[in-house]
Amino acid sequence: MNRFEVAFTNAGYGALTVVPRLSLNASGGQLLVLLGSNGAGKTTSLRAAVGTVRTTARTVKLDGEELSRLNAWQLARRAIAFVPDGARCFANASVIDNLTGALEALRPKATQAERQLLFETVFDLFPVLRERRQQLAGSMSGGQRQMLAISRGLMMEPRVLILDEPSAGLAPKRVEEVFEALGRIKAENNCAIVMAEQNVAAAMSIADRCLILSEGHVVTEGSIDEVRNDPRLRVAYLGL
Repeated sequence: MNRFEVAFTNAGYGALTVVPRLSLNASGGQLLVLLGSNGAGKTTSLRAAVGTVRTTARTVKLDGEELSRLNAWQLARRAIAFVPDGARCFANASVIDNLTGALEALRPKATQAERQLLFETVFDLFPVLRERRQQLAGSMSGGQRQMLAISRGLMMEPRVLILDEPSAGLAPKRVEEVFEALGRIKAENNCAIVMAEQNVAAAMSIADRCLILSEGHVVTEGSIDEVRNDPRLRVAYLGL
């Protein structure tokens, strides 16, 4: 089922509260996108969900199992993958070593057949990584590094995939490729996806549900069809 549920209060940094209160949920085969302008609280919300920023209260559940006391690393071991912004990977390691490192860290007991299947899965999603598997990650384009960052998360066979701004800084062609792959991951892996995104058109092309933030508060939420023509979407981005 992969039903992922999060609720928290007073997420922020030091004495600064960025998001006073938020709750979200997504199920397997579903993508929830958080939209809003820069500074709306999207990244803070995702970081609060995985426990990397301060909150006064936080609840995390996966299929009803209480995981609230777990930190980001422990959540990763429970197949909740967080891919932060910035296409983060080990720049001085090759593509294959980045993928192998993620696999060894989180699934060290995987059989040879399971390992081969995981590599084939990510190479099928992102063929350029197969072509460049011996290339240093730091020498690749931003779009290729983003594909690698997502693929590192996929090496744990996530039940939940949390992505922060996967299209940031990418050329339009790379954005199209990344979002096409995310649509496949959602459909084929029965993975629940929660994503913060600035590219409204790209996000809405694959999302099922939407939550719009403005200055740390939820403006509106609902299905993509319900939100697509909501004037509050313009308000959230343009302040009109």
